[in-house]
Amino acid sequence: MQKDKKPSFFSVLFFILKATFIGFGGGNALMPIIKKIAVDQRKWISQEDFDNAVIVTNMIPGPSVVEMLSFVAIKTIGKTKGMIVTLLGILPHVLMAFGLFFALNSLPEKYVYVFHISVLSVILALLILFGWRYLKMSQKELSFPIWFGLFSFTLAFSFFVPTPYNIASLIMVAVIVFVFIFELIKSKIKNKRKKDEEINN
Repeated sequence: MQKDKKPSFFSVLFFILKATFIGFGGGNALMPIIKKIAVDQRKWISQEDFDNAVIVTNMIPGPSVVEMLSFVAIKTIGKTKGMIVTLLGILPHVLMAFGLFFALNSLPEKYVYVFHISVLSVILALLILFGWRYLKMSQKELSFPIWFGLFSFTLAFSFFVPTPYNIASLIMVAVIVFVFIFELIKSKIKNKRKKDEEINN
């Protein structure tokens, strides 16, 4: 965040309302909108901070959008104001959710299905674009075999492990353990070869 562009309380409140009202869905579906406003346009947080926050909010329990908005708010205007502005920002959505709940109960079920499909289409498009961006970033850091292995494992875990057991943090722990064991074995093999070369010489 640039110190000379520190936002006001109401600027952050407007950011939360804007980011959440113009987007559809939850979780990672809103992350591209939050990034566009907080990172690209306002430059309140850095790209690195945003990427780290995405990883953390997907690992810990709770709604990732609220966690991300809280992170941006606290990072820009402090802990106390950040928590207050986040609560004020999500209050209209709580009231709207109650209103929609009662309104949808009065509609025929076929119209609810139409709304459901429309919203899912938008969410799917946002997630594909968001995933494509991180795919291009990961290819610069990882070789294709490692990337494909991680992708296949994550995809299988998401599709075949039922809720509530498909916790994202389990994937992270499994990957960390696998990489640790792999690097440990690789290091031991390298050291053994080095010792053998020293003995032969």
